[in-house]
Amino acid sequence: MPPKDDRITMKFEKALWKRVESLIKSHPEWGIISVPDFVRRAVEDEIKARREEESNRVLTLCFSPESEDKRRKAP
Repeated sequence: MPPKDDRITMKFEKALWKRVESLIKSHPEWGIISVPDFVRRAVEDEIKARREEESNRVLTLCFSPESEDKRRKAP
């Protein structure tokens, strides 16, 4: 018995599909062969970028000359 297909179908507006299809055809160097391949890669890239964004910590350091009041107020 073949394994069950666990994929989900999505609908796109035809205009969006055609724009992506045209983009793929004009850039064969990308190695993307179909609209579903493009969408799959785009979703994976978006997930990766958001995960990296979550894992990055931003530190804001403010260096200024010392004053009588040693507490630094936020800008």
